[in-house]
Amino acid sequence: MSDATSTFVQESQEDIQKLNNALLDLEDDPGSSDAIETVFRVAHNLKGNFGVMGYTTASNLAHAIEDLLDCIRDGELEVTPERMDLIFNGVDHLAQMVEEISDTGETNTDPEETIEAIRASIEGGESAPGETAGTTDESTGDDAVDTDRDVPLEDLADDVDIEALESDTAVYRAALELDDSGSPQVDAMFVIDAAGDEYELLRTVPTNETIEAGEFDAVFDAYVTATGDDADNEAVEAFFDDNRYVEGASVTDVTGDIIDAVTADADDSDDADAESDDSAGSSSNVTHSSKEVESIRVDVEQVDQLYNQVEEMVTSRIKLRKIIEDNELVEAEDELEEHGKITASLQDTVLEIRLVPLKKIVGNFPRVVRDISRDQGKEIDFQMEGVDIEMDRSILNELGDPLMHLIRNAVDHGIESPEERERKGKSREGTIKLIGERERDRVSVTVKDDGGGLDVEKIRSKAVEKGVMAEEEVKLLDDSEVYDLIFHPGFSTTDEVTEVSGRGVGMDVVNQVVRGVDGSINVESEPDEGTEITLMLPVSVAIVRVLFVTVGDETYGVPIKNIDEISEFEDVDIESVEGRQTVTHDGDVYPLLSLGDRLDVPDTEPDEDDMVVRIKDSVRQVCLRCSDVMGQEEVVIKPFEGVLSGAPGISGASVLGEGEVVMILDVDTL
Repeated sequence: MSDATSTFVQESQEDIQKLNNALLDLEDDPGSSDAIETVFRVAHNLKGNFGVMGYTTASNLAHAIEDLLDCIRDGELEVTPERMDLIFNGVDHLAQMVEEISDTGETNTDPEETIEAIRASIEGGESAPGETAGTTDESTGDDAVDTDRDVPLEDLADDVDIEALESDTAVYRAALELDDSGSPQVDAMFVIDAAGDEYELLRTVPTNETIEAGEFDAVFDAYVTATGDDADNEAVEAFFDDNRYVEGASVTDVTGDIIDAVTADADDSDDADAESDDSAGSSSNVTHSSKEVESIRVDVEQVDQLYNQVEEMVTSRIKLRKIIEDNELVEAEDELEEHGKITASLQDTVLEIRLVPLKKIVGNFPRVVRDISRDQGKEIDFQMEGVDIEMDRSILNELGDPLMHLIRNAVDHGIESPEERERKGKSREGTIKLIGERERDRVSVTVKDDGGGLDVEKIRSKAVEKGVMAEEEVKLLDDSEVYDLIFHPGFSTTDEVTEVSGRGVGMDVVNQVVRGVDGSINVESEPDEGTEITLMLPVSVAIVRVLFVTVGDETYGVPIKNIDEISEFEDVDIESVEGRQTVTHDGDVYPLLSLGDRLDVPDTEPDEDDMVVRIKDSVRQVCLRCSDVMGQEEVVIKPFEGVLSGAPGISGASVLGEGEVVMILDVDTL
């Protein structure tokens, strides 16, 4: 994908998100002049961008949406649920077309049915049989496609001074028909420019302006003149045959000085004639999904800062090499310290550049809530707060689908029907909030609703029914522990399978993803008051300071942020409870896990010289027994993929300076 196309895709995705949210504002307040002006401006911008890039079908659809919005803005049409559904459907198709352009550089979606429906809504009735929306005089104005393209020579006098032409000048009409390359006006302008360089270009039908705007049907005429040796149809034919922009041209049936037909293939590639997928235009194929953040915008100052730091690093490297060659060890230590400062500064800059606002992945959530609640006949006020907080791009990419699932669950299971809410003495309209907050190096993202809340007893009975726990064990759990059962694979309390949720999958995936990025989940709920699910996440997972511990002959890393205390084995209060060792600290009892046993490391019998690492209570109330502690260091953690992905007790691996690979422990799932 070219830089121009990449920029176009990014800007179009942002505009479509703005358009969706502005349309929601318009739907909530049809009388809002700010909302309609924003909607109209963004739709107009989309139409222009599609046209400039040569995506005519998308431009035609955006044009139809713009025309409908124009009628609403002028007071000719009212905002109705049916018209809003129609507009939203059109915007969904635009989003789908941008997605296709991002993936393949072209779009195969056929939006004609949607365009006709929008035109019919504008006209207040059905489209006339055979009428093609987007090509009528009403929709395209004076630049509508001229169906009588063969302009007689004398009629050229309207635009060209025929009398001023030299007597030996011949006028040729080249009738050009472009293949479906995805960029017809771009191809057409290439042809027109090439013809203008070779001959005198009198005019085109339709006009250059119409072609450049993409408001033509990939068929146009170019009238050129030639004199002297070039004034014969063979020379003109040779030009169109040889020109790389119109490969395969031919000339037939010469009448007088006007060539009746020149057919041309304006695409110089063999694979551009892609068939249109009619089904792609179906609204049933348009879905709301989470997409990875594929690009970021970088402040110029950050780029300058990065460049300066790289320069300093190169200079430092040269100094180090010279010092090493001269064997000046004292100077080497000083320069290494300076090199470390430069590296740390460079690291901070790069991590800052990778930060992306939360709104990048939740911007389409209001539209999702609108569609689901409308389908289910629910009334929901969806609010988002703190979505400007920034997180590492890699975390956001993982977070999109889990958050989408939580939102869907809140709509589907959390918020009751308007009638049920009235029976409970609540307002008919439910509320769902998505709240982002940052505290130092951690971010919390909360999804809360004022719905029915989690049914603790139902969760208990389902856990027994599904064999997750025995009835005696379930009875001993407090409410917070019961809530954690919803993250068990395949666990669901719903009795009805819907298109939104209830298939027994989802919350376990949410849990796995959050744990996989070194995060945690907290669930709180009250009957008939609602549910609040909070995801606690790091701002960045790229670089973490870890404590290296040995287990026999093997070395592992434990994130420093998870550690509360390190002690020698002989200095801790060890007791045995029901055959298991525990550590008592300040009156609290901590299970003692032997890393040798848990990680199945050979030859790791308990020894009096062992060390004990106590984990912070906020992470997990547990102590780890290891052979020794080897110090700490900042490392880059690479999460596992494939079969090792999600392995309990292991969050990833790091490669040390000597090339040694060290496993990083996930103490929460160990």
